[in-house]
Amino acid sequence: KNTDLNDWVTDYIYVGNLNAAYSGRTLCRNNIDSIIDMSSLPGETCLRVIPFQEGLALKHRCFDHINECIDASTEKRKRVLVHCRDGFSLAPTCIIQYLMVKQNMRLIAAYELVRAKHPVNIRESHQNVLHSEDKLRTKHD
Repeated sequence: KNTDLNDWVTDYIYVGNLNAAYSGRTLCRNNIDSIIDMSSLPGETCLRVIPFQEGLALKHRCFDHINECIDASTEKRKRVLVHCRDGFSLAPTCIIQYLMVKQNMRLIAAYELVRAKHPVNIRESHQNVLHSEDKLRTKHD
């Protein structure tokens, strides 16, 4: 699969997997300045703000840290790769909630935008977090 330019969700947010993160060619060709690593590989120093094991609930406050990291890059017009191990669930979940929180998108719109750019297969536990975030946001409307 060609990992160039088809996985940009916005002008500054790229979603991918370990292969994208470890491909110097992909990073350079796409001018990626920052990486948010959600892969939780043993021994890796990475942003570990979300519990990754199956069955553990994602914490909403963890998303605040991720959103700050994405904002820190995008505000400087720097491109950021958000990746997890396979690229199908956790990284897309992080980006979907970012779009919901920071760009006031509804869940379905944010999901469809990400899905149009990158293959997704979002785990049930991650879906539940997105649905609860969507409910919180629609209460405030």
